[in-house]
Amino acid sequence: MLIASVSNTLTNNMKEMDVKRGDGSELQINDRVASEGHYGSVKFIGTLPDTKGVWIGVDWDEAERGKHDGSHNGQRYFSARHPTSGSFVRGKKLDLGINCFDAVVDRYGKIDDPNAGVITEELFVVGSNQKKTVVEMVGAKSVNEKQSKLDTLQEVVLRGCLVYGVGESPEKLSKCTPQIQELDLSLNLLPSWPRLAAICKCLPNLTDLNASDNRLEMPTDVTELCDSFSNVKVLKLNRVHYSWQQLLECCKGFPCLQQLHVCFNNLSSVHSPGSQLQNLVLLNLESNCLESWDQILQLDICSRLESLILNDNKISSITFPDASLGSKTKFFSNLKHVYINNNRISQWSCINELNKLKSFEDLQIHGNPIQETASPETVRQLIIAKVANLKKCQRTEVTNEERKGAEIDYLKRFGGDWLKSGGNQDLSLNSPNQEFLTQHPRFQHFVKVYGAPESSEMSKKPQKLKDSLIEIKIVNPDDPNVKPLQKKLPGTMTVQKLKALIQRLYKADSEIKLSYVSKKMEGFEVDFDNDLRPLNYFSIEAGDTVYARWS
Repeated sequence: MLIASVSNTLTNNMKEMDVKRGDGSELQINDRVASEGHYGSVKFIGTLPDTKGVWIGVDWDEAERGKHDGSHNGQRYFSARHPTSGSFVRGKKLDLGINCFDAVVDRYGKIDDPNAGVITEELFVVGSNQKKTVVEMVGAKSVNEKQSKLDTLQEVVLRGCLVYGVGESPEKLSKCTPQIQELDLSLNLLPSWPRLAAICKCLPNLTDLNASDNRLEMPTDVTELCDSFSNVKVLKLNRVHYSWQQLLECCKGFPCLQQLHVCFNNLSSVHSPGSQLQNLVLLNLESNCLESWDQILQLDICSRLESLILNDNKISSITFPDASLGSKTKFFSNLKHVYINNNRISQWSCINELNKLKSFEDLQIHGNPIQETASPETVRQLIIAKVANLKKCQRTEVTNEERKGAEIDYLKRFGGDWLKSGGNQDLSLNSPNQEFLTQHPRFQHFVKVYGAPESSEMSKKPQKLKDSLIEIKIVNPDDPNVKPLQKKLPGTMTVQKLKALIQRLYKADSEIKLSYVSKKMEGFEVDFDNDLRPLNYFSIEAGDTVYARWS
């Protein structure tokens, strides 16, 4: 037999002592509580036989946090989710939470203290000799004075502040903080969507809401709460333990949603959102358990989607089956940014597929097996060559010079395979087989733009150091009095080391700027724009001329 969740034998004194918060509000069944950094849901408030006072039955989020399943001496008082997640706790040992307005005042209110509440004794660094050096905090008071003007606050972070709801006086929040646009309510004591909606209803300018790390009970009809979220464009629901379908149900309450972050929800599948999410431009599915690219394709119904974040999943392939290589897919016509770090992409055919996207220009793909197929520099060059409109790769801008170098290098790298497959420097006889074209769909374009690679460029050279040296000419084009030099340099030498060498040779004191002109493309100057890159990264060859400028 399950005992009533709230005992009828409670006295008013007991209630006031153990189940009332500081603002006078009373703890209810299904409210959230905390204790020593652990969170749980209230499932019972009442007395237990042979004991005095009020007990609160808590079903902890952590399965091993409690001692039982909601039973005591053979009698069940509530049903815990796990056999050992239930506890009976005195109210004085629990944090029952505070209302949102009090949390804002606690976090941002004015502090009458010269250091604005900063504990200066804790501000120090420990040197190698283990001596402590005090660090001076500058500007804390002026920052506090600026933030304490609550009516001007636009961004408010209340993560972990134990907010349970709007409280008994919602007008305080709406009157004193009318300008809030971004609100972080992650990791609080919000038990339900109505409680969250009541807070947001007081903030008419709210556009960015973070409700992550809360255990919000699914609403019966979230559309009834639309007025509270009418202007919210960015929603974060990370670690809320919802299925994809539940997340979609929640999004029905956000008519203007443009960005949705649903990370760390253990999602193993997604499906078409139907008529929902039509305004979405960014979808973040990071750190879930997604494997199927076919399911990702179902998200194409979000026709305005520009950014798709799939980091830390289990995706092993990327395909757009509706389009042949060299043509564009109908899927994701506005998609520009794909972040797919730390997945299981191992085939270069996946990169070829990304070139089918009409608007694609930004890729992050760190931590995939494909990164192990060559050096990081080579992998980057291959990606740039394979994706025609890529403007940013691995968070770094792709310059026109880098693209040209990558495409020329691609010609040389795979020129031998091209010849074997039926390629020919005589364009009238140039007919590589389908297997080669499938693996290298842009190669024929490179041949048209840069010309067919020469046999000497495709021959594999010995790996001895003396045979791998590049003989170049170094000149200062701005000063004819500076004598040109001929030097043989290893292709692995970095730009930084070449600058140091030139400074020593010419005894130059000022900063040196380097570029080079290829003997094959006279008049086209390529900047050495990264000091840490090796010379062969820029596709420099024997006979090329390096321009060294200094004042």
